[in-house]
Amino acid sequence: MNINDFVQQLEGGQEPESDKWDEIILPESSCLLTGDVGTGKSALAYYLIERYSQKYNLTPAVVGIPGSKRDLLPEGYQFLDNISDIISLENAIVFIDEADIQLPLDSNKDKEWIINALSLPRQRNQIFILAYHFPRLVKGTYLPFFGAFLFKRPPYLIEFAAKKSSGELMQMMTRANERYEELPDDVRKHTYVVAPKIRWQGMLENDLPGFWTTDLSKVWSGTGGVVERQGDRLEGGKNLSLSALFKRWDEDEQSDMFKRLSKARSLFAPRPVPYDKIIEYDRGFSLGELRQQCRDAGLSVSGDKKMLAARIIAHKDLMTGKGTTEGSEEG
Repeated sequence: MNINDFVQQLEGGQEPESDKWDEIILPESSCLLTGDVGTGKSALAYYLIERYSQKYNLTPAVVGIPGSKRDLLPEGYQFLDNISDIISLENAIVFIDEADIQLPLDSNKDKEWIINALSLPRQRNQIFILAYHFPRLVKGTYLPFFGAFLFKRPPYLIEFAAKKSSGELMQMMTRANERYEELPDDVRKHTYVVAPKIRWQGMLENDLPGFWTTDLSKVWSGTGGVVERQGDRLEGGKNLSLSALFKRWDEDEQSDMFKRLSKARSLFAPRPVPYDKIIEYDRGFSLGELRQQCRDAGLSVSGDKKMLAARIIAHKDLMTGKGTTEGSEEG
């Protein structure tokens, strides 16, 4: 049973169970934790670390926390400066905060390294907790590596938060958002969980760790220690704001689109490719609808949504006299 089938089959409805966490958080597994800013992601992560480091006799560890804020955590914590340090750590429960920046799962170039990293829990008796503000950086390719998906209240713009993610993750976020809208009290006390391995999903209550302070929810404020992605490497750099993240994501998406639509240039030559219009079509129609429009126009139905949209737009331009009869698709 794949994740999509599982999410469709189970519609929640389960009552919270006090011991359900023990069935979900297990050694040799990874959890993807996501939610809007200020909804309790860090508090949940540290609660799980406090509880399951003791239960399974694992070393508590956190990646990338600024040196000036490490005294906020109790004794016994291992502090890892770089994401690559997790490779040498065994018998540990590891929290990777700000994973949007520290381990953005959107790279095809780093795919082998990422798969090896996500496979470490099974090899080294680890538990990984990866916290993302915006899971758009988590490709569907990597979803099977996670034993559980932990949702605090999703960002207000769910479509933006997940638009580069798989449909399965979008579906889970939508269901989580529906359940949070039903809650009458503080959403930070609850977590919506999807656990495919035990075929369960539902809302669970969670406590705060015994050492919790509000400063722990703001460990990056006033520091320059946030990890910034530079080229093919992850390096310590200046504080990376959310606006800078959005800019990087938009640049990455635009670059990816240019590469994927290289064959479309000849359709519009000598005019420039109308990228904005292609994006509008891509977002406005499903894959099936675009294919049907191509069939109706006698066009090829091969390629992804953006390529199909480009064919349709070029054909309409030709029919209305805006295009050129000289352009023909390469390849």
